[in-house]
Amino acid sequence: MNKALFIATRWMKNLGPLGMAGMAMLVLAVGGYLGMTLPQHSKIEQLTQEVADAQAQQKSAGLNPVADTHSSTARLHAFYEFFPARQSAPQLLGTLYKAARAESLTLSEGEYKYSLGKAGAMGMYEVDLPVKGTYVQIRKFIVKVLNAMPSAALEEVSFKRESVGSGELEAVIRFTIYMSAA
Repeated sequence: MNKALFIATRWMKNLGPLGMAGMAMLVLAVGGYLGMTLPQHSKIEQLTQEVADAQAQQKSAGLNPVADTHSSTARLHAFYEFFPARQSAPQLLGTLYKAARAESLTLSEGEYKYSLGKAGAMGMYEVDLPVKGTYVQIRKFIVKVLNAMPSAALEEVSFKRESVGSGELEAVIRFTIYMSAA
């Protein structure tokens, strides 16, 4: 043990303060590599194996997401088919009015605005409807519209009550109905 202590002391004298700082940095770097980097290598290998297994599973199922552009085009076409055509807008608005009549709501004159999406394949109708009725009637109306038109989205609802004791509300409801531009 005395010999090892003698050798260590001799090295420390020969290295000096800067050499000792360099040795400390070297020990820390090796410790960091062994403590942090090496465990991550096994994790990377595990994830690489999982990706290879998933790709093999896709190939065996007949799916190849890179080479199967026809399938991607067909899926995109099926996506656009989900949305109603622009020509069906009068029927969709009729669905709105039918839901309002079913809930005995009073509809005032609404505002309708059509705009085409950036890509040109989708369009949307923004419908602002001022209605009068109870809170329950308005809520049921919104639910009926959303259930009847899956391509509709409720954008905004604002309520106004004339007096505290009044059961009737005035509301402005904004729906956006998405449709294919074709």
